[in-house]
This record gives sequence, structure tokens and C-alpha cells, in this order.
Amino acid sequence: MKKMIQLTAVSAVFVLAACSEHHDHGAESGHSHDAPVAAEQATTPAQVQDGISVENAWVRPTVGEQDATGAYLTITSQEPMALVGVATPAAEIAEVHEMKMDGDIMRMRMAERIEMTAGEPLELKPGGYHVMLMALTAPVEAGQEIELSLQFEKADGSKIEMPVKAVAGQNAAGDHHSGGGGDHKH
Repeated sequence: MKKMIQLTAVSAVFVLAACSEHHDHGAESGHSHDAPVAAEQATTPAQVQDGISVENAWVRPTVGEQDATGAYLTITSQEPMALVGVATPAAEIAEVHEMKMDGDIMRMRMAERIEMTAGEPLELKPGGYHVMLMALTAPVEAGQEIELSLQFEKADGSKIEMPVKAVAGQNAAGDHHSGGGGDHKH
């Protein structure tokens, strides 16, 4: 029983470490982080389909037994539409999340729909909207290519699914997602 509790606690730390500083996963968690991390950036070339362009798609490599991580990218559409989902064979659960300040605590919530304006980039980045990959099927290693499937809904209600390849690497520009360290408050 003691090992089960320890494993649960370790898993919770790794899931929360995949997010950002000063946040929680809902009102019940009361969890926060205080350790910014800087590292090198890996980027991918622009990927275009159906008037949608995706640039700088990358995924944070995992550390140790971590079973969750974040994916980040910039999406631009030539017409108004909404990002309504994401899927990947790399994780059992893939969701678009939004991080917002609530007082002095950063909170993370699932975003079921993000409206996109024609020609205006939507940046999924640490500390804002981002993709959470949870219950990973295998560790994510630096340099590895991860397949994502972005799901969009057009103004007329039709759906588009766009395959995207993201390279596992880390972004130095304001990235506070980390697989270790930090002042964890439980």
C-alpha cells in the first residue's frame, strides 16, 4: 500500500511538472510550481493543408518516469475556424489546455474550442494555450518526431483533420515547463 501511495505521488508530480509555474489542474489540486527552466529550441518547418499552416511544432522530452508532457505550435488559418481537438498515437489522452492567472496562481483548464480569426496566428505555447499529452505510450526523447492530429471546425460546421509532425526538443523563450526541480506546494 505504501508503494502504491509513493507511485501515485511520483506520478502526480510528473504530470504537474509537464505544465507551468504557479498553476493547478482544477480547484481541488492546490498544486503550484516555482522553477523556471531554460533550454535549447527544436523547431519544425511549416506544414500546410486546407488553408491551415502549422509552424514551430515541438514537444517537450520526458524525464525519468514522467508520463505526461506538453506540445506547442503556431497555427494560422486563411479562414475563420475553431481548433476543437487533438489526438496522437504517442499518448492515451491528448487535450488542448488553457492556462490563465487566477490572482497570483496560474490555473490550467481543458479548452474544448478555440476560435481562430482568419490570418491571425494562434500560438500554443508554455504558459498559455498548449497541448497536454497524458498517459504517454512511451517516453519522449529529444529529437524524436511525434505525430499529432489537429481537429478543426469551419464556420459552416464541416470538420478538418490535419496531421502534424512535432519534434521533441525544448524552447528557451519563456518556457517554464520542466520535468524536474521546482518548489512543489501540495
